[in-house]
Amino acid sequence: MEHYRKDGVKIDYDPYAKGMAEKYGLPGNTDNEGFDPYADSVGAGIYGGCVKRDNEGNIVIGEQYQNHNNRPGPVYDGRGYSLMSKAIHAGPEKVTEILKDYPELKEEISTGGARPLHMCGMSSNNQLSTQSLIDAKADLYAQDTYGYTALHRMASNNLDVGGEALVRAGHDPNMKMEGADSTPIEIARRSRGIQFLMKMQELGHYD
Repeated sequence: MEHYRKDGVKIDYDPYAKGMAEKYGLPGNTDNEGFDPYADSVGAGIYGGCVKRDNEGNIVIGEQYQNHNNRPGPVYDGRGYSLMSKAIHAGPEKVTEILKDYPELKEEISTGGARPLHMCGMSSNNQLSTQSLIDAKADLYAQDTYGYTALHRMASNNLDVGGEALVRAGHDPNMKMEGADSTPIEIARRSRGIQFLMKMQELGHYD
């Protein structure tokens, strides 16, 4: 049996499989800072959240929230979404405003190893800030703790606007990154991200 999100994206697991409810909670009663398998969504504990730092200001690396990704990564500090994650949700004007005063935040690291460009790939609203970060010279090929770049995130969430911006800026959607299980094109094909694939076809990267 195949499973789909409300937005039509195919998910490659069974949200009702044995052990899922024990780990993440029953439908309607999941941890809003963690993973909701029924909606295929994650909260600040897993992706885009504030991270712990040691006395010298270094990010603390350890077991990630809910052990959702068993690779070690930045440890969540419990304070919700990071500054740039909130700015991206607010829109490109807010992103540009913050980067004007704090340009270093274009590479802010949050839970899941996500950087601001990764967060642009998490929703249809967030993708609208992609160009602002490209203009600020954010690293197109930065990888999160899953080995994914921002374009992988665009592909997995069927986001054509952000995907186009990244490809036009130079990111090859067929490039295999070390540490990633798939290329962005392969992810989009697997999840049936039709809008993303149509845009890649338009740009000459998908037959």
